[in-house]
Amino acid sequence: NRRPSRRAELTVGYRIPGPSMALAAKALKVAAPELSAPQAVRQDGDEPRFVETADGSTLLDTVIDTAVEEREALGSGNVAVIVAPSSYEALVERFGARGVEVGLAIRDGLDHPITVVPVGVVKGLEVDVAIVVEPQAILDEEPQGERSLYVALTRATKRLALVHDEPLPDFLVSGEAAPTATESIGIVEVQTLF
Repeated sequence: NRRPSRRAELTVGYRIPGPSMALAAKALKVAAPELSAPQAVRQDGDEPRFVETADGSTLLDTVIDTAVEEREALGSGNVAVIVAPSSYEALVERFGARGVEVGLAIRDGLDHPITVVPVGVVKGLEVDVAIVVEPQAILDEEPQGERSLYVALTRATKRLALVHDEPLPDFLVSGEAAPTATESIGIVEVQTLF
């Protein structure tokens, strides 16, 4: 006999700062429009940073500069650089060429101050700082791109940065407010959609 699926309301987010949850809620609205984002208990926290590649720089160098800045600002803890599959190897190589030591989540877990994490394995991880690289590439490359992006945006307990060369997805930069706790809360199977 197979047990029926249990359902539970996900109404409260305890670990994600409010500003980061507000941004992630925009992605959730596209990924699963029937759901509403959890209400963040922690309304404090830094606004997510949007870092666009500057003229004369490359995306990979901008990612590395941002990772080093975030690590220095953090002091202690871990920084995850979350990247689409097509950029993973080139980014790891570029970190090495720049002399910045990084861990590889697949091999090392999160034991290094800065770790490169393919977006496909980020689910379930918790980090102090998440740097989401090229959100549009995540949407384009992942089978469930919107859900993968939502998951990537909800990994950080302290700070969130999005580094991009391509334009950001419209839903991330729209002025539309994120859902509030008073709106209907979606029901998710415990087997978890995300």
